[in-house]
Amino acid sequence: MALATLKDVLAKREDARAVGAFSTYDLFSAQGVIQGAEKENLPVIVMMGAPVLAKPGNEYIAKNLVSLAEEAKVPVVVFLDHAKDYATCLKAMKLGFSAVMIDGSHFSLEENIHLTAKVVETAQHLGISVEGELGALAGLEDGEEVKNSKMTDPTKVRQFVENTGIDALAVSIGNAHGLYKGEPNLNFDTLRQCEQASPIPLVLHGGTGLTQEQFALAVQCGIKKINIGTEIKKSYIEAFVATQGQNPAAYDLIGIPQACKEAVSGVAAEKLRFFAADWAKFIN
Repeated sequence: MALATLKDVLAKREDARAVGAFSTYDLFSAQGVIQGAEKENLPVIVMMGAPVLAKPGNEYIAKNLVSLAEEAKVPVVVFLDHAKDYATCLKAMKLGFSAVMIDGSHFSLEENIHLTAKVVETAQHLGISVEGELGALAGLEDGEEVKNSKMTDPTKVRQFVENTGIDALAVSIGNAHGLYKGEPNLNFDTLRQCEQASPIPLVLHGGTGLTQEQFALAVQCGIKKINIGTEIKKSYIEAFVATQGQNPAAYDLIGIPQACKEAVSGVAAEKLRFFAADWAKFIN
């Protein structure tokens, strides 16, 4: 099946469902995510974070992601997550990614618009989708920490979208990267206002740790893409440790990666199924 873009897989406003986007770090985590999507026969977004792409040799993993997507039985978007600059987005585009996120949330609104629009201009010539961010998420992701969050201002949403030309918008409504400290508190009133103001699909980052009820309400309020990162890492590492612990002397580099892949596959399949349909069971 052909490599897909965000425009290909994200639901229209009238369709109440979301697509799962999962962080990947190597061949086995990527295979696990796609395997989970194929099991559910649902589209999926396979992400590589900008800090991961920046590590020496990881261009080869990026190329593997593209190859896996092209060979998959379901639509797969290969997505660069949280790039902070134009050069990193351009690098991913040249590697064959079908979507990139330019995160200018650390800049002023005017600077964010300028940077995001520059990425969009290049991406559109190549048929590549772009996600932008308005507001800022706190937390730790792929080794990069943001200490201060900034709630998305719904009154700025239409201006940002219309002046950048992005295909999807990540919002900050109390969500955070990494593991939440205490119970997550999402501002759904802000989300509803953003959805009303936005002509394009909205994205929720920081999915690990949210309850099923919170996910369900987010989808009902217009979220079309949900990012899951820490839960993928957690399932992978736990499978690694458990499998190694069963026979410590084996140092089983055949069996351990397969166990990790299966664990990731299970997480991806469950989330994809929930975001696509099962969320409705949690709405009163």
